[in-house]
Amino acid sequence: MNRFFKGAIPLCVVMIGWAVAIDDAAIGHQQNDRNQIVTEFVRPDEKIDSWTELFTAQILRKPSSPEAIDVLVPKMHEKTSKQCPGMTWNVIARQSPSELEEAGMLYEWTIKNCPPEADQHEVARVIYGKFNIFRLAYVAKTQALAPERRDKWINDLSAARVVRR
Repeated sequence: MNRFFKGAIPLCVVMIGWAVAIDDAAIGHQQNDRNQIVTEFVRPDEKIDSWTELFTAQILRKPSSPEAIDVLVPKMHEKTSKQCPGMTWNVIARQSPSELEEAGMLYEWTIKNCPPEADQHEVARVIYGKFNIFRLAYVAKTQALAPERRDKWINDLSAARVVRR
């Protein structure tokens, strides 16, 4: 098994906890190829093309010379930021290296009044592991998450850890 797919095991462990955190989630979309694995969860009564809340778990193959996390994160949302120039960003926390995690960033963004996109507020965390890049994100179609909902996701995403199996 190559290093990329070994990285999928820790994310699955993390995702087990997230299934509980996102209240009766259903898999809305899955995709994988040689460079990434993506699973998107929606509410059971919603579809991937008409969601109100979406949780994404993503593993990306880490390049041999990865960009700094401060460069990668905005690139992940480049299409949306070009389409919605009023997109706002806020870095909530930066993570220092640990035994299994090289770097991390907890951040949020919002878009408002940018048709055809709905207003959205996302809280996300990107972690550079030894061999892969992990991204966990919760987004809701709303102008702003309720403070308690935002705090819950900040706490849950902050608690996520890459584990070795």
